[in-house]
Amino acid sequence: MRVTITTDGGFTGRGIGGVEVDSVANEALAHALRDARPETWRDEYTTRGADQVRYTLTFGDRSVSWIEGAEIPADLRALFECAWKLRA
Repeated sequence: MRVTITTDGGFTGRGIGGVEVDSVANEALAHALRDARPETWRDEYTTRGADQVRYTLTFGDRSVSWIEGAEIPADLRALFECAWKLRA
């Protein structure tokens, strides 16, 4: 399954990059996907502040967005961190 992370916002408004990874090619990512419980996630997590980066993680037909610094579920955080480490 393909996991995509995009960003926007921040100081420039253009985000800080993104990543697109196939879980078939990465065992750690496949494990993080198996442990994820996307049915428990909200569609969006926000927090207060200016010039913050907005992340959007998508896989299959599920998308979830959050603002940098927002509290997100541990399984979402684990999936994000695993995929984000694979940026080229």
